[in-house]
Amino acid sequence: MDIKDKIKNSFVTLVVENKTIKISVKDIASYAGVSRRTFYNYYTDRQAITEEIYMETIEKAIRDCFINKVTTERFIIDVYKAFLVKKDFFLIAINEEGQNSLFDTIIDRSQHVFSYLFKEIITDEKRLEYLSYKYASSQVMLIKKWIKSGMKESPEFMTEIYLDSHMLHENHHDQIINKETNW
Repeated sequence: MDIKDKIKNSFVTLVVENKTIKISVKDIASYAGVSRRTFYNYYTDRQAITEEIYMETIEKAIRDCFINKVTTERFIIDVYKAFLVKKDFFLIAINEEGQNSLFDTIIDRSQHVFSYLFKEIITDEKRLEYLSYKYASSQVMLIKKWIKSGMKESPEFMTEIYLDSHMLHENHHDQIINKETNW
């Protein structure tokens, strides 16, 4: 195992053991058996490790789906399954709030993927920006709820929810819009 992996694995272990993402660089370096200076040779901060973990698990699954030209359903299932690979880490990391959180990272990275998917179809750049954000944020909100709920539902179930939600509402639009509003 190289030093970078040692640092990353130390961070994951400390996050899971301490049940918080707020682990100091000093503690990560100490656990990895390296100096803080060595830590900073590989990572700018602990958020950089979180982003790398996301990219190595989730974005790897996304790239594999593109390479294998899978269906939309298989694509979404594989993304959910990828979260399960580092389930213990993601269960804790999703609870971090604020700027540069895992949640923000997932939205930013997902928006990038959706922009890539739609760029030949949606030529208006502003429309592409907003629509890719819409799709990314709705998917990520569903993923966040799933993670915060303990990832109990299967990736297949979550994929059904994601794919069915839009059509379900569209098919019942008149029924939904005519409901009385007494909330």
